[in-house]
Amino acid sequence: MSEPLLANAEQLFAPCKRRYKIVTLPVSGHAVRIQSLTEREVSRFQSATIAANGTGFKKAKLEDASRRLVVLCLVDGAGNRILNDSHISKLADWDGADMAFLYNECTSHVGLKSEDIEGLVKNSEEITVVN
Repeated sequence: MSEPLLANAEQLFAPCKRRYKIVTLPVSGHAVRIQSLTEREVSRFQSATIAANGTGFKKAKLEDASRRLVVLCLVDGAGNRILNDSHISKLADWDGADMAFLYNECTSHVGLKSEDIEGLVKNSEEITVVN
């Protein structure tokens, strides 16, 4: 059995190419397109729940984490984001099944697990929650 061809530094640092996926929401029936995120974008999304001073979780950011991820991932056919931060609160009025489905699709597509945010909180139980 031959060994796989190993990547070199130039190959590892080639510009990241976005991946896209079209999914159909189970309740509304709308088809939407989601994009992959870079490591930088995923890290920023995850760290947005940490307080600015690093001592706690921002409760509001934790509560809207699923909506913030959806806003980052939804794009049009050209790959341009179709939502912005002003849409985060509007997504709270969506059907819960559509939101849960889309959040799960986004987390899977960007390489997260649905439990990642919950795990982040669980592993940091001693940290103070900041409002």
